[in-house]
Amino acid sequence: MKLNKRNLVIFSFTLLFSVAVIGIYANFSPTENDMWFPQCPFKMLTGLNCPGCGIQRAIHAFLNGNCSKALAYNYFFVVSIPYFIILCIAYLLRKSHKLECLSNLFEHRFFAKIYVCCFFAWFIIRNVFAI
Repeated sequence: MKLNKRNLVIFSFTLLFSVAVIGIYANFSPTENDMWFPQCPFKMLTGLNCPGCGIQRAIHAFLNGNCSKALAYNYFFVVSIPYFIILCIAYLLRKSHKLECLSNLFEHRFFAKIYVCCFFAWFIIRNVFAI
């Protein structure tokens, strides 16, 4: 990726936005400040927990160093973090010939299908067993 003025502005804005969002999630609890954090529309309509329910609270707990509480809010989110980090690293290092195999491996359709299957399995498991 060339580091021209446009890319630098986009990168700076993305970094600033990410830091702001992380700061908000670290300092404001979704369980106490309902007006700042949206409720799950799927749960409001059906009464069922979607695979993403609890992610806001999990992010807050994770950013405050309470990994066990984050895990209790949403098991799938905490398990997804390493995969997401590897995907980001693979994307950033895609141009490197030494790490091209990493990019090809983790961006392959097979891994995407496994992730989607696990996502829907988590949806069923958490509602059947009330996790």
